[in-house]
Amino acid sequence: MQLTDVGLFSHLIASIAFAALAVTALVRRARQQTSLWLAGAAAMTAIWAATFVVMARGDGSGAWLLSLMETLRTGAWVAFVVSLLRASWRLEDRLSSSFFLAGAIGFVTSMQLLLDVVDGSGYGVFGGDQAALLGTLFVIGRLIVAISGLVLLHNLWVNAAPASRGGIRLLAIGLAGFFGYDLNLYTLQFLLGELSSDLFNIRGAVDAIVVPLLLLSASSSWASKVQVSRQVVFHTMSFSIIGVYLIVMALTAYGLSLVGGDWGRLLQISFLFATAILGVVVLVSPRFRAALRVAIAKNFFAYKYDYRQEWLRFIATVSRTDAGHGQLSERVVQAVCAVLDSPGGALFAPTGDGGFDRVARWEWRDFDGQELGAASGFAHFLSQQQRVVDFDEWRSGAGSYEGMQLPDWALEDRRVWLAVPLIHLDTLAGFILVSRTVAPRELNWEDYDLLRTLGRQAASYIAEASTQVALDEAGAFDEFNRRFAFIMHDIKNLVSQLSLVSRNAERHADNPAFRADMVATLQSSVGKMNDLLARLAQHNTGRPEAREPVDVAALIGQVVAAKRRAHPSIYPVIDGAEAFVDADPTRLEQLFVHLLQNAIDASEADARIDVTARLVGDTVQVTIADNGCGMSAAFVRTELFKPFRSTKPGGFGIGAYEAREIARGVGGRLDVASREGEGTVFTITLPALSPEEIAVPASAPAYERLRA
Repeated sequence: MQLTDVGLFSHLIASIAFAALAVTALVRRARQQTSLWLAGAAAMTAIWAATFVVMARGDGSGAWLLSLMETLRTGAWVAFVVSLLRASWRLEDRLSSSFFLAGAIGFVTSMQLLLDVVDGSGYGVFGGDQAALLGTLFVIGRLIVAISGLVLLHNLWVNAAPASRGGIRLLAIGLAGFFGYDLNLYTLQFLLGELSSDLFNIRGAVDAIVVPLLLLSASSSWASKVQVSRQVVFHTMSFSIIGVYLIVMALTAYGLSLVGGDWGRLLQISFLFATAILGVVVLVSPRFRAALRVAIAKNFFAYKYDYRQEWLRFIATVSRTDAGHGQLSERVVQAVCAVLDSPGGALFAPTGDGGFDRVARWEWRDFDGQELGAASGFAHFLSQQQRVVDFDEWRSGAGSYEGMQLPDWALEDRRVWLAVPLIHLDTLAGFILVSRTVAPRELNWEDYDLLRTLGRQAASYIAEASTQVALDEAGAFDEFNRRFAFIMHDIKNLVSQLSLVSRNAERHADNPAFRADMVATLQSSVGKMNDLLARLAQHNTGRPEAREPVDVAALIGQVVAAKRRAHPSIYPVIDGAEAFVDADPTRLEQLFVHLLQNAIDASEADARIDVTARLVGDTVQVTIADNGCGMSAAFVRTELFKPFRSTKPGGFGIGAYEAREIARGVGGRLDVASREGEGTVFTITLPALSPEEIAVPASAPAYERLRA
């Protein structure tokens, strides 16, 4: 690699800048261990840059020394980032973990140092193809170290408390540029086969740019509030294991290539392919991932669980309602099993006779657990003790399980591992059976406490869902009762009409006109009663409401003609203008029938009732006035339109309420004026259709207008 004057100048600047950073770190934070690591990394970088300057001024024969100093420089910055994370990992209290972490991160750096020393020994240990292979391996090592630095910086940033991120923002940006430049430099070398002279020589000035960022961010808060999550450690350790695995693969492949000839190349290619496939299989293996999580929990953290993460995952799993995630009972089982990396589970819920039966399974299709009777010793134990049952402890005779009897299927199936009780308001609302984990796992008080807590939370979800189902059923009954009440009111009107026909049949049975009218009345009543029964059905498959232009005058004439059989003194008054409204004819007929029947019920047998229909602007007003008993203002204001309130013997108290709702349904209103002892006037105001909007269907019945 040619060392140019540009490289000499840029690295001279870097040497001065990093030397100043080292001195500043020592002066400002002499008692802070983190600052000592910073000072050491800065000093090593200054020495590396100074070495470049010396090499550029000489004949370049000591290039291997420049590579050695670069390895030490990069390793020093990786060690500095590790020092920032060390407090949260508690490495000083866990020597085995410290050794494991140092070995995983420093392995590649150590290999580079070894290659640097061997290359500079002058004995020519490697040559030819061997030297080329080691050169490629060396570049891969540089890439791994750069990527490791970026991963550690990412861990530092995402796990810092929000309040402390301002102190490490500039630090993260500066070191990300530092490692990112190296990653780009050696990626190009790996792809192109040679190192870029321009990028190599200008690197000193580029590194010097990050010095102001490091000076501004220098603070003891770097390490005070860093919180490393288990997920970050898991990915970091996975990445480290992959890196070590790749290096071992490369070294072994190199050893196989020494066999020589076609056999050596065949063995090398076969080995690389086989180990690559094996690595992928191990990496995606649930057993490997579960075992790695257990190892991390044991060696890196004081507590086995990240409770915030576990709680959020539990809530997210249970709260899923989109298709493909099953019913609530299945999601509850999945959420509890996920805590222990269990491959499956089953939920048992109470039966009507006091026992428990399986109601859901998650990923445990061949589980054949049967119903537990009310007298089951196992269910009684869970209800009384309300604790997690470890079936392995019971089988081995350990633990305190006096009086507990396991069902036969639990004794025979060794996969049945744990039973988590679901306690709601100190009552056993069910239990979850957890199948054995794919990786061996020892449980302690922390596991049992977390499972008990999740069991109570799961029980609350299930109880809430059960309550909602009960409310829905109660609502369905309420809706049925409401429909039944309205229908009974309509049936009462039909019965009154049929009673009148029955009484008149005794006197006019020989009259052909009466018989024809009686048949028409019976047919109309039967049709209406069938509609009422259909409305009462669960799925309401009766005639749907269909709005169309309705001739109000003709409809009132029909209603008055029917009611005159019971009360002859009904006098309709229809003005000469056509009045149409957009409504369902059947519902509008019910409106007029309800109010006219109320007027008949409130009047004497021969009392006059006036029904008037007229156009008033863009509305149709229909009034029904009687001279009956009337109502007080207080009754009209507080009682008249409340359902199930009636002053008539045998009345349902919903006629006026339904009439008002029908009027409101077509955009109108119902007004009442009444005085006790003088009578009542109901006024229905409905929006009228303009002549352009009137389009009476050809199938509409042709009513004969009834004029005064």
